Amino acid sequence: MAWWPFSSSGTDAAAEQTKPISTAASVLKRSNAPTPEQPPSSAQHDADFYNAHPHLAPPDSNAVSSPASQAASAGATTTEEFDPTLPRTMSCRDAFDSAFYCASLGGHFNDIYRYGQLRSCSEHWSDFWFCMRTKNSYSGQDVKERMIQDRYREKELTLKSGPNSEHVWRKRGPGEEIKGAFSKPEE
Repeated sequence: MAWWPFSSSGTDAAAEQTKPISTAASVLKRSNAPTPEQPPSSAQHDADFYNAHPHLAPPDSNAVSSPASQAASAGATTTEEFDPTLPRTMSCRDAFDSAFYCASLGGHFNDIYRYGQLRSCSEHWSDFWFCMRTKNSYSGQDVKERMIQDRYREKELTLKSGPNSEHVWRKRGPGEEIKGAFSKPEE
């Protein structure tokens, strides 16, 4: 009984070992030439799958759209100029290092020293995963640069809309002035 490969009787196994290996299944050599980054033509977007798992949707849109509408939206965005004040590239290695340091002992020490409590590292990790999704997407270079600029724009808006150091301190009112703080005490 030959249920498993190479588990036949001794005579059958000897006969099979003498058969020549077919050359039809030759090993393909890898070329050093870079392969073009194009999406697989056989893989179609499955709307039901992306509705069930929105976190796995393509990074350029959360809704599944047709290739014609994607081409039209890409043509509309190329006419706009890039914002020169925002970066157009993002280093995934720097994003990972930042997230890893935030989760390390040194990062926790800095949080306690600076803020008096541990802070969440989720923003660092979301930056890293955004970078990985963007770098590995099949979108064109200009679409990737625009996505990175949009990410930095959102981060800048949340940073500027939040509290700053002036919100921590209360301004002294009349009668709260400090007088003689550095004078020598009288004996």
